[in-house]
Amino acid sequence: MMELTRMSMCLALFVLACISHCSEASHSLVRRGADEVNYDELQNDEGADDEAQNDAEGNDEEEAAVVAKIETQPAVYNVTIGRTVRLGCVVSPANGVVVQWTRNNTNYFIGTQKTYEQDLSSYSVGDRFSIAANSTDLLIRDVRTSDSGIYTCEVLQVNPVQIRHNLVVLESPRIIRFTATNNGQVTEGGDLLLTCDVSGSPPPKIVWSRDEDNVNKRLQENDATFIGNTVSIKNVRRSHSGRYYCYAFNGQGTNQAEVYVVVRGKPRVHVNRTAVNSAIGVEAILECAVHDDAASHIRWYKDGQRIEDSSRAYIVSTYGQSSNLSVTPRKDEDFGTFTCEAENEQGSHNRSIDLVQSPVLEDLQVDGPKISLTIHSHQPVKDIELQLKELDGDAEWKTLNVPVPQSSNTHEYQVDYSLENELSSGGKYEVTVKVRNDKSWSAHTNPAVIEYETRPQPIQHASVYPGGSAHTIQSTPVFLATALMYLLVRM
Repeated sequence: MMELTRMSMCLALFVLACISHCSEASHSLVRRGADEVNYDELQNDEGADDEAQNDAEGNDEEEAAVVAKIETQPAVYNVTIGRTVRLGCVVSPANGVVVQWTRNNTNYFIGTQKTYEQDLSSYSVGDRFSIAANSTDLLIRDVRTSDSGIYTCEVLQVNPVQIRHNLVVLESPRIIRFTATNNGQVTEGGDLLLTCDVSGSPPPKIVWSRDEDNVNKRLQENDATFIGNTVSIKNVRRSHSGRYYCYAFNGQGTNQAEVYVVVRGKPRVHVNRTAVNSAIGVEAILECAVHDDAASHIRWYKDGQRIEDSSRAYIVSTYGQSSNLSVTPRKDEDFGTFTCEAENEQGSHNRSIDLVQSPVLEDLQVDGPKISLTIHSHQPVKDIELQLKELDGDAEWKTLNVPVPQSSNTHEYQVDYSLENELSSGGKYEVTVKVRNDKSWSAHTNPAVIEYETRPQPIQHASVYPGGSAHTIQSTPVFLATALMYLLVRM
């Protein structure tokens, strides 16, 4: 009994021992296995969490790129210089969006931060440019011409969007300078170039004009060559002297400038008469005038020989641009050709006057069939010869002698003569005159043309008895008397 009890206790202790050992071993294995499995799973879980997080962030960017857009439409802004302009750029949604403003590929703003201060100092942007409060619009104050251009508003995101505005700054025309060749002092025969530099927006158009005979006239294509803001006049003459104008206009306003041009050239000598009549012992005054903007030196010549100022035979009187030569002939050799010459830096010019004893004719005038003529002669006039012919066909000259009128106290003869009786038919005639005095014949006058129409003859009314030649034409009183006699006899 005792032995059975002892065996039961030993078995119980063995079972307990086995259970305890197995329990520890099992616990150790479970802990070690649990540690290994949990570590790997933790790594896997963290990786899964990162991927999930990355996926979530990528989806947000895609959603932002799709949602952000610019609601403002591109536009053209026409702004007067000096004003303020606001270039719109409304973005939806506005939260968390960064907008960039650029002009001509140069950054102005990123968000509200300026980016132009270092790179755009030459543009004089300063504080004139800003982002309008509580918006993404670009605000430009005191607009200047240099602000014109294309402005771009761009939303910075994965898929950027942008709009472009065109800013046009309007400015009235301004003439910067208006110049002429050599400050307007041009030599005759040279070229005149006028240049009119203008500014304004839109670019101004130019119209050219000049004063001509106290009237402002626009320059035409046949007057000059127009290229851009210049006008060129070739081979200028003295008549091109005067005031020139440049007119600029562009729809915003107008402006004008002027410049005075003087065309300098050889002097121009003018004489009132190319022939002067005189006689031995009779003083003659020869006159000449010089047309020139600058003073010219005036000289006189007799048959090509210079007349000295100290000569006792002549008296030279010069006042400014006019000069007179007084001549008193003492013999026939004192008559001849006298020349007035003027000279300046550009050259010289002269005109001649013939001092003669033969008659000098002038002012041959025609009025219908009548002619008039003035004769200068200190010697008595002997003959006045007129020549006439028809212009049509091969008609020959017809010579007529005109009566010599009485001379006036100034040794002038005034001729008035009618050719009505000499013009046989209507049409055109040519007439010329020459005169002889005690010394010689004058030269013929330049031909003058007479246009003459014959007058119709009045119709003569008469009573004609019809019938043959045996019948006679009787007056009314004779006819009545004959009828009365017949009646008395019948009674």
